[in-house]
Amino acid sequence: MIYLDSAATTPVFEEIINNQSKWIKEYFANPNSLHPDGQKSRIALEEARRYFAGLIDCLDEEEVIFTSCATESNNTIIKGLAESNPEKKHIVISPIEHKSVLMPVKYLAKKGYKVDFLKIDSQGKIDLDHLKKIINPKTLFVGTIHVNNETGVIQDIAEIGKICREKEVPFFSDIVQSFGKIDIPFKYLDFFSVSGHKINAPKGIGLLKINKNIDITPLLHGGGQENGFRSGTENVVEAIALKEATQNWIENKKNLWEKFKKLEKLLINGLRENIPEIKVVSENNKVPYITTVLFPEVTGQEMVVALGRKGIDVSSGSACSTGSPMPSHVLLAYGFSEKDALSGVRFSFGFYTEEEEIIKAISAVVETYKKLKLFSSFS
Repeated sequence: MIYLDSAATTPVFEEIINNQSKWIKEYFANPNSLHPDGQKSRIALEEARRYFAGLIDCLDEEEVIFTSCATESNNTIIKGLAESNPEKKHIVISPIEHKSVLMPVKYLAKKGYKVDFLKIDSQGKIDLDHLKKIINPKTLFVGTIHVNNETGVIQDIAEIGKICREKEVPFFSDIVQSFGKIDIPFKYLDFFSVSGHKINAPKGIGLLKINKNIDITPLLHGGGQENGFRSGTENVVEAIALKEATQNWIENKKNLWEKFKKLEKLLINGLRENIPEIKVVSENNKVPYITTVLFPEVTGQEMVVALGRKGIDVSSGSACSTGSPMPSHVLLAYGFSEKDALSGVRFSFGFYTEEEEIIKAISAVVETYKKLKLFSSFS
C-alpha cells in the first residue's frame, strides 16, 4: 500500500510501539495513588505535561490538559465556555472548521445561540475586516482552524488573536494539522486542541490548552483529575507517547518541510502534465503536506474507491450519508459549485512518505481517472 492519507491518521512511530509494553509495565499504577508506584506514574505524567508547557511557552503547567482526542478538546472548550458564560449568546467561527467544531456549535445554535460565519476568499483566507465588524460584547468566543484539514491553507492566527485581545474576546484554534509541523504563535491562543494520532502517536490521546483566567466549565466531572478540569484516570502511557511523537516531529521539522515541498511539487506537476483539466484547490498560503485536487466529471469517492483497489490510500473531502455523497462544506465555502465540491481528492503526506511512492501514485491516479471518466455518469 501507498499511504497518502496522513491528514486522517498516521501510523504509530516504531520506537513508540517498541517502548509501549515497557511503559505499560512501568507506569501501570494510578497516578493519583500516594504509594510509590502511583507516584512513579505521577512523575512521568507531570514530566510530559512540563514538556508541553515549555513547548507552548505556558507559564502555568496546570493549563495543559491531557484528553482523549481533539474532538473531546473541542467540545470541552465550546460547551464549557457556553456553560460558564450564559449571558454571551454569540459565536464567531469560520465556515471551514472541522466537524468536531461545527457540530457542537450547531448544538448551541439549536439552543438559541447566534452563530456568525466569517467570510473567506477563494483561497480560503479569513476576512479580518469582517471579523472586526461582527465581534461584539455578547461574543462568547472566536474560533478558527489553523491549518485546514482538507486544503492545507494556513490562517493568520496571530493577527486574529490580536483582534480578539483588543476586543477582549476568547480566541480558540484547532491546531491539529499544524502542531509539531509548523511554527505556531501560541501566545495569541487562549484555547487550542491537539490530536496525537495526527503526529504518529497512538489514538486515544489529545491535548487541550486552557486559559485559566477565562471561566470555563469542565465537560467531564468525577474525581477531579487534570487539575480538576478533566476527570477520569489519566492515560499516563499515551501522554508519554504523545511527548515522544511530538519531540520526533519537532526535531525533524525543517527537513520534513523541505521534503514535503518537493513531494507536493512532484505530485501537482505530475498530475497536471497528464490531466491538464484538474484544479488544485489552493496553492498559496498553505502547508505542503495537504493538497486537494478536483477531478472533473468524476466524484472524489469514485476516485478513492478505485485507487484503493490499486493500493493507493487517499481520501475525499465529501462525507457519505445514507449511501449518497455529500459535497465538502469546505469547498462549498471556497465558492466551488456542488459538482466541483464532490470531485475533490485529498492527498496528504506524513513522516514516512517518499518520492518513489508519489511517482507510483501519479501513474495510478492518471490511469484511474481516465478510466473512470469514460464510464462516469456524474453530471
